[in-house]
Amino acid sequence: MTTISAPARAGWRGLLAVAAAVVVVASAVGFFRAFAMPGTDPAGAMGSMGSMADRRLHGMALADMPEMFVAGTALLLALGAALVLGRTRHSASPVALPQPKVRGRRTIAVVATAALTIDISKTSTLGFVIPGLRAEYGIDASTASLLAVSGLSGTALGALLCSQLAERVGRRACYLLATLGFTATSMCGTMPNFGGNVVMCFLMGIAVGGLAPMLITVLSDLFPGRGRGAVVTGLSIVATAIGYLVASGSALWLEPVFGWRVLWLIGAPTGLLLAAAAAVIPDQRGAPAQPAAETNWLARNTLTTRLQWVFAFSIGLTTFGLTTWVPTLSRVGGLSLTTANALLTGSAVAMVLCAGLLVLGYRRFGPTGVTVRLAVCTAVLLLALAVSGWAVAAPWLSGAVLTVALLGVNTMAAVFLPVAADVADDGQRGRVAGSVSFFNRLGGLAGPLVLSLLVTCAGSSRVPGL
Repeated sequence: MTTISAPARAGWRGLLAVAAAVVVVASAVGFFRAFAMPGTDPAGAMGSMGSMADRRLHGMALADMPEMFVAGTALLLALGAALVLGRTRHSASPVALPQPKVRGRRTIAVVATAALTIDISKTSTLGFVIPGLRAEYGIDASTASLLAVSGLSGTALGALLCSQLAERVGRRACYLLATLGFTATSMCGTMPNFGGNVVMCFLMGIAVGGLAPMLITVLSDLFPGRGRGAVVTGLSIVATAIGYLVASGSALWLEPVFGWRVLWLIGAPTGLLLAAAAAVIPDQRGAPAQPAAETNWLARNTLTTRLQWVFAFSIGLTTFGLTTWVPTLSRVGGLSLTTANALLTGSAVAMVLCAGLLVLGYRRFGPTGVTVRLAVCTAVLLLALAVSGWAVAAPWLSGAVLTVALLGVNTMAAVFLPVAADVADDGQRGRVAGSVSFFNRLGGLAGPLVLSLLVTCAGSSRVPGL
């Protein structure tokens, strides 16, 4: 293994710091310039100052966005510097680092949970962006679906790449690079055409997709012992629910004023907050692999990695598919679009309230028991949703079943990664979480397509209840 002298390492660290600062400054400049642009009304005439048209964001020509190219170049330099610094990470024998004190663990847990919340909110934003994007570009639903395909493809690739990168350069550097990518790609809110949005959404997905499994791994390493899985599961459920509430709240309060582009652009300030917290993220746990706990022996032998891949794929299929088609599902069931949005918000609030119950259930039944029970309950709820279409004369019944079904699939989506991290061996936790997250994203890619076929059949027959 090639070693690097101390002065050279200091130089590469300096380059990494300068490149990160350039990304931050360029992203901030792009963010403020987007809001400083004069607005235009739909007819193309300049809006009067102070009018609603002036406040709606619009695309910019690529030649007018030099800060985007500066940020991209600086991000590549930061990645190169991190890779060079990571070349010597495995040359020395691993040293067991002491576990942080209770106060330190709480600080790390708060930061990691907040980062997970913002990460999830960015993924959830995709569904709120598509309606406004379709209206502005005048594209049909099949064309607009390319945005979801590119974003989810990026998250799948990011889940694999970041798990490998974290082992090469360390979790702190990987976290910093992911948050910088998250920040820089938020400028896709100023893309002038749909193709540019598709490309930037893919790049954003790479940064976003790697954060969730890495943060779950960090949280799992913070809480060794029997209570680890229960604590991380509770934090993941809360982060998932609040993340969706942040996304829906942004769409509710900001989109009517600034348009759909603001839902991408707000990734800049939130990404900067995440990047500033990089110093809190542990570089690596450093503790040697511990023997498997006796209480997790059954889970390790029951929930094999391949079985978890299938489980995660199924969760992605139902979660992304069901959430994407909630407006259509509710309309066929006799509910209004406003009611459908309220159902999504209500299911997220219910998740927060149920987090404590899931923690108690995890302690009582363990990862295997919780997984099996959630899977059975969700399957029953989805079956009930399939037959509830016969009750179109009672929209409240379809709405109630849809709400509970959303609660079930979203709870499973918040639980599968903590379970994967809990039952994995210490030395393989990051890789396992990344691979499981990858298959979840693959399921997410297929979900909207599969549900669209069911929705099409339901629209003609009105029998399946979808």
